Amino acid sequence: MLRLRLSLYLLPVILAFSGSVRAQEMNGFVHSNYSGITGSLINPTSILNSKLYLDINLIGLHLNVDNNYIFLAKDEYRFSRFLETDPVFPEHIEEVSGDSRNFYDLYNTDHKNAFSQVRVMGPSAMFALGSQAFGVSTAYRVLASGHQIPYDLAKFAVEGLDYYPQQRINYINQNDFRAAAMAFAEISGTYSAIIYRRNREHWTAGITLKGLFGTGGAYGYADNIDYVIPNSDTIIVNNVNGSLGMSLPVDYNNNDVLLPDNLFQGSGFGVDLGITYQKKMQGHSTKLYSAPCEIPYQPYLFRLGISLLDLGRVTFRKNTQWMEMKDASANWYDVRDHDYVSLNDLFRTISYEFSGDSTRLIDESSFSVSLPTAVSLQADFKVIKDFYVNSSLVHPVVLQDAAVVRPSQLSVTPRYENRFFELAVPFTLYNYRYPRLGLSARFYRFIIGTDKLGGFFGMNDFKGLDLYIMVKLQFERGNCRNFNKKYGCGNLEYLQQY
Repeated sequence: MLRLRLSLYLLPVILAFSGSVRAQEMNGFVHSNYSGITGSLINPTSILNSKLYLDINLIGLHLNVDNNYIFLAKDEYRFSRFLETDPVFPEHIEEVSGDSRNFYDLYNTDHKNAFSQVRVMGPSAMFALGSQAFGVSTAYRVLASGHQIPYDLAKFAVEGLDYYPQQRINYINQNDFRAAAMAFAEISGTYSAIIYRRNREHWTAGITLKGLFGTGGAYGYADNIDYVIPNSDTIIVNNVNGSLGMSLPVDYNNNDVLLPDNLFQGSGFGVDLGITYQKKMQGHSTKLYSAPCEIPYQPYLFRLGISLLDLGRVTFRKNTQWMEMKDASANWYDVRDHDYVSLNDLFRTISYEFSGDSTRLIDESSFSVSLPTAVSLQADFKVIKDFYVNSSLVHPVVLQDAAVVRPSQLSVTPRYENRFFELAVPFTLYNYRYPRLGLSARFYRFIIGTDKLGGFFGMNDFKGLDLYIMVKLQFERGNCRNFNKKYGCGNLEYLQQY
């Protein structure tokens, strides 16, 4: 049954905080010279600048859960509980409502921001051939975000309209706020090429094209909202401008799930663009090689990159319902007397309360939700042999009202890497404010890491965790013996020198 908290004003908050998390970028691994096809997630040129000429990702998973609102107290949290079949978390009594709950909320006047990305990385590969490289990737992504959610709406989303300390207060929120969630399959092709090189100067450019196949999406957006909750049964909206919509594999009349028959609700297109400059340790080689594996890796002193990530959108065309409100108002009485038994019931009620007609505001045409577009800067410096320091910046770009919004973050990552082993320790500021310390390790073909180490050990209040795992087949430049044991490698002097 749909509860009152799914009303128009709380829907954006529910979308955000049902998965209420912030993004991690796998900073411990994506900047590695052994990241292979995974490096294209931060810059498409990575596949050409890699120490690998062939990288095959067999399977991978990236899961992160983090937020700045809901948390578990550090003295009550143990990560091992998540591994139990039927975990039981300590409960406490909420002071105002008297309800028993196993979480706390950070109740202050800060806006609440959230982002979640679960990425299942399917079979993927990259292949470098001299002055160009090619890659193909498959993945399934689940995204959810909330951006600039007013604290009062977040509180009502958690407590319901019964939270009397916020009743009888006229809240006027003039800032844009939004929430969105969507899930889609992704098939990508990446290409990178050298665009200029002279002596030790080395420029590469890259592009990733993405085909997107959406299985579901929903969003909520508001320019402003002026409202009062006088009591637990009444919502008074003086003015609101915004919209909300959904396209889900669900029968809106009874909430039955329509999978697998109605798997895809829409489709779309995305693109990543990148340029990288490298100052090489030596001038580039003009030697001709008989096989791609013989072409040596050319070490750099430093590397600078810029990229545009996740530019695109998914357009949902099936099972769509959305509505837009312009300078709308409503006096919504007796809200507790209505049980929302279906999504159709909810939308029709909203339309009736704001227009006097249960269908007037509902539109069943297509709508689109934007990907979490961002601009990224990367700088990578070689300190001594096998030791590097990377710094990167990711800043969101919001292109439309219905959008998943990526959080900003700034990271510094020292790392040690060789052919068989790698260790990185990323330090990251999320939203330029929240510090995170991570740890990533590569054991030849197995990678495991986190951008939030504290989530596993209860160092602070538990607001989430981050984990990525990958299994790969990797083949290093300048070493053909993996494929050709009879003739060996035509460039063994590379291994002796570097």
